[in-house]
Amino acid sequence: MEPSQAPDIFRTSLFNPQEFTITFELVPGRGSGGKRLEGILSFAEEAKKDGRIKALSITDNPGGHPALAPTSLGIEIQSMGLEPLIHFSLKDKNRNMAESQLFECHRHGLLNLLVLGGDYPRHGFHGQAMPVFDLDSPQLLRLIDRLRQTPPLGGNVPGCVMPLPSMDFLAGCVVSPFKTMQSEQIFQYAKLLTKVCSGAHFVISQLGFDMAKYQELLFFCRQHTITLPLLASVFIPSMKVAEIMCQGQVPGILFPESLMRLMQEEATSPDKGEEARLLRGARMVAALKHMGYAGVHLGGNNLTFSKIAFLLDQAESIAATANMEEIRHQVNFPTPSTWYMFPESGQQRDTPHKPSALFRINQQIHDSAFLPTGLIFPLAKKISLKVDHNKQARRLYTFCEHLIKTLFFHCRMCGDCTLAESSYLCPQSGCPKRMINGPCGGSLHGFCEVYPQERLCFWVRVYHNNPAGHLGSLSHCPPLPPKDWSLQGSSSWINYFAGRDHNKLLSDPQ
Repeated sequence: MEPSQAPDIFRTSLFNPQEFTITFELVPGRGSGGKRLEGILSFAEEAKKDGRIKALSITDNPGGHPALAPTSLGIEIQSMGLEPLIHFSLKDKNRNMAESQLFECHRHGLLNLLVLGGDYPRHGFHGQAMPVFDLDSPQLLRLIDRLRQTPPLGGNVPGCVMPLPSMDFLAGCVVSPFKTMQSEQIFQYAKLLTKVCSGAHFVISQLGFDMAKYQELLFFCRQHTITLPLLASVFIPSMKVAEIMCQGQVPGILFPESLMRLMQEEATSPDKGEEARLLRGARMVAALKHMGYAGVHLGGNNLTFSKIAFLLDQAESIAATANMEEIRHQVNFPTPSTWYMFPESGQQRDTPHKPSALFRINQQIHDSAFLPTGLIFPLAKKISLKVDHNKQARRLYTFCEHLIKTLFFHCRMCGDCTLAESSYLCPQSGCPKRMINGPCGGSLHGFCEVYPQERLCFWVRVYHNNPAGHLGSLSHCPPLPPKDWSLQGSSSWINYFAGRDHNKLLSDPQ
C-alpha cells in the first residue's frame, strides 16, 4: 500500500498564513474497542462533516499507561477523510523500534507526526514498566529528517547501506512556556532551539492558563527568528481532571488555584459549570488567534463534538465582536511568583549567576586533559591510546576511571561521557529519563516528574551549575547523538581519544 496522494488538509491549512488551524486531541485509552473507541470514531465522523478541525491527534500511551497504539486508530480516521496527527513518543521504544514504526507509519500514509519524549512509564502488567528513552525528541527529529532526504542510514547491519525512498514526514515538536522558575524555563526554550535545528516543522505548546506565558512563547520565537507554525494548546478540563491537575498529579501541568476556585463556584450551576468551561475555552481560542498563533490544539475529557462545535461557534463570535484585551484578561490565570522572560517592558530579562567552585575545578581539569590546547592533552592521549592495545592495562585504566568518576559524579560507565555538556553532572545517573539534550516537560516548580517534591529536575541543577546560563550556551545544534550501547562499561576516556564517542559523530553526523 503506497502512502495516500490525496491533498493533506492539515498541511495545507498549517502553512497557509490566511488560515487558523484547529486540531483536536484524542485519547484512545486501554483496550481495542468499547464505548470509548465508538465515541472517538463518532467524534471523527462529525468533525469530518463540520470541516473546521483539520487534524485529529492521537496520543501514545499518555501518562505512561498502556493504551491502544495510535497507528491503528489513525488508519481508521484517515479512511474517513480526516488527517490523523500521530503522537510518536519515546518512553517505551528503542531506536530500532522507533525506526520500524516510522516505516509502518509511512507504509500506511500516516505522515503527520508529533514527536515527544513521553511521560515516564507507570504501572502495567505485574508492576511498573521499564523506561526506555533510548532516543530523545531532538534525536528522533534528526532520524526523521534523514529519512526525508533518502540517504543510506549507515551502520554495520545488512541493508543499511542501501538508499531508502524519501519519506515525506511532517514532524512537529512540543514546548512548555509554563514553567515557574527561570532555571526550568530557559532550558525549555533552549531545547526548542535544538528541536528546530533538528528538523521540526511545527510547534505545539503545552497546555496552560497564563496568557502572558502564551505571549512569551511568541516573543521568544520572533526574537530567535523561528518562523514555524505555532499552535497553542487549549484544554477544557472536567472538574475531576482539574482537581487532579491542581494537585500536581499530571506531569508538567501547572494548574492555577485561582482557576480551580472559579471552577468550583461555576460547578454550583445546574449544568455543573460545563457551559462556563466551554465559554472560557472559546475566549482562549479567540484571544490566542488575536495574539498571533497559527492555530490551536484543543483537548479535554468527555467532550462530544457538539460541545466542541459550540466552543468554535462562540470563539468565532467573540473574535468578531468582543474587546480582545478584556477577553484576554478574563482568561488569564497566572501562578504567583512565576518568572517571565519578557517583563512588561518587553525586554528580555536575564538573571546572571556565578558558577560553583566545584564547576570551576572540573572545568579546569577537563580543559587541561581533553582539549587539544590543554596542558596535559598530549600525555593523556598518548597514555589512553597505548593502554587501549593491552587488555590488562585497559582493564586497570577503566577501573581507575570508574573509581574516580563514580566517587565524584555517580558515573554509570556508559562509555560515552557527556559531563562537559551538562555542567559536570551525569545525566545517566541524575536524570531518570537519561536526557542529554535538555529536559523533558514533566517538571513542576523545579522538581523532577518522577520524584516530585523529592528531587530537583536534573536540568535545573545543570542550569545552576552553568557559568553562563544563557540560551546560546545551553542549546545543542546539532543535538548530541544517542548513546552507542556497544560502549557500555568501557572507558570513556579511551573512547574519546580513540574517536569512538559522540564527538566523532558530531564531526561526521553521517
